[in-house]
Amino acid sequence: MKRIVLFLLTMLSILFSATSFAHTMPESEMFLRGIGPKTTLAQVKTVYGEPASKDEFKGEGVRVVTYVYSPLFKVFGRTYAEDTSPDEKLTVVGYMVKDKNITTPSGFSVGMPYQAVVKKFGPGEKFKNYNGRIGYIYGFNNDVKTLTFYVDKEDKISEINLGTDF
Repeated sequence: MKRIVLFLLTMLSILFSATSFAHTMPESEMFLRGIGPKTTLAQVKTVYGEPASKDEFKGEGVRVVTYVYSPLFKVFGRTYAEDTSPDEKLTVVGYMVKDKNITTPSGFSVGMPYQAVVKKFGPGEKFKNYNGRIGYIYGFNNDVKTLTFYVDKEDKISEINLGTDF
């Protein structure tokens, strides 16, 4: 649960501290096989099937349900803490991808050089997160939606994250 809270805090701090980004990445790049902002966890199940497990966090005014497909792929749904809707009705607000077989619409995946993203869409805003990892963030819609590419020491993509506001 601490990881979920830390993830949410990191994403929120990025969302509120992000500045305008000079890139050409379209918002459609945030969707994995049609799953992205404003879709539901029911739609996630339609595309990816039943999750291997499910985590739930409730506190600080929010309820977060995480569909864990593997340690390499998770999808996050969120609502207000008092909302008792079934999980399937929750809106997707993020995902975490470390699986090399899951790609963005342009074909970017873990293990690829980050420079391929730069070549197609321009650079994201570079930052260092609380663990010291280097990431490049692309903001959309006044930065309430972000797509982040974390890179390893060889500047290869090691993780792709979606973060959105409600």
